[in-house]
Amino acid sequence: MAGMSLLRPSVFQSLRIALLNSKAVRHPLQKQLQVQGQVSVRNGHDKKMPIIPSTFEWTRMKDDLHFYLMLGLLPMAALITYVNIFVGPAELSDIPEGYEPKEWEYHRSPIKRWFAKYIYEEPQKEYEKTLYWIHYWSEKKYWNKLDRKVKQLMENRLDYKGWYWVNADKSIVDSQKALKEERNKYFGD
Repeated sequence: MAGMSLLRPSVFQSLRIALLNSKAVRHPLQKQLQVQGQVSVRNGHDKKMPIIPSTFEWTRMKDDLHFYLMLGLLPMAALITYVNIFVGPAELSDIPEGYEPKEWEYHRSPIKRWFAKYIYEEPQKEYEKTLYWIHYWSEKKYWNKLDRKVKQLMENRLDYKGWYWVNADKSIVDSQKALKEERNKYFGD
């Protein structure tokens, strides 16, 4: 019974909605409510403004995309067309004596030559950078391996009471060792 009493308000509400939406109107108040639902009360006409989601952001994004694409594409297309028509590809010719061509002069297209001259690094410089990083990482690997070996030997031989190597003055360590031997000599173990 308790479950039925909990369902009572929702049942009444659904019945009321069903009665208001039905075509058969029984009471004048229901008729007035039904008429208010169909016709705008304030304006007194049957026209309604439909509520739809805004397309402002979509339209703005399309406009900006087209603007910036055209801002970049049109000048780039004009430049490429000009270079291909009026400058054209490079042609092979004999190299004069005593002249060593630059790296960027080996490219055929003028656009590629410009990129090789002003944007990209020279291949020799890239090669040297690669060699540097190979050397750097091999050195790092070597020292890490040596460090692991030292720690393992320290642990196996029990050389020092530490997990790592501490640079210490040898004379201090020797004097402490001699002091310890003297104590053992006089006082015994």
